[in-house]
Amino acid sequence: MKKIGKFFTHRQTFWIFALTVLNLCYVSIEIYKSKFTQPLIGKSHITEAEFSKFETLSNYAYYFESAFLIVSIVWTLLMCSKKYQLSFKSGMIAQFTLLFVWYVVNSILSVLFKAPIGNLTQLLWLPIVFAVVGVVYFVLSNLISKLRRNDAML
Repeated sequence: MKKIGKFFTHRQTFWIFALTVLNLCYVSIEIYKSKFTQPLIGKSHITEAEFSKFETLSNYAYYFESAFLIVSIVWTLLMCSKKYQLSFKSGMIAQFTLLFVWYVVNSILSVLFKAPIGNLTQLLWLPIVFAVVGVVYFVLSNLISKLRRNDAML
């Protein structure tokens, strides 16, 4: 795999770009949805058109969130496979760094645009958990492999 810079391969750059675009789309929709619903909070009723627009925005946010989760999980699974283990460390460093940066950026955007912080950051929790599970799996599989080699040598 050809490296780009010190850490990233072309494949990792693809995953990083895909996740960045999906995160950007999701956050944009959530911020717009928040701005759209703020004037509706004081109303005693909403029109069918307003409800329809809110429902459409929620559906789009759900689609981007689902796509983000799928891409993130696929990237983690690929890094755990034997074929990609050479890039596992740099891939996990990239993934954790991106998730942390996006968490900070999404939190700042929630303050700047007065959008609910939970809506902007919820997208990142499952990928964080899945990446942690991927690291645990990688460490345990390497540890078990080393123990088996040591037992075979005895």
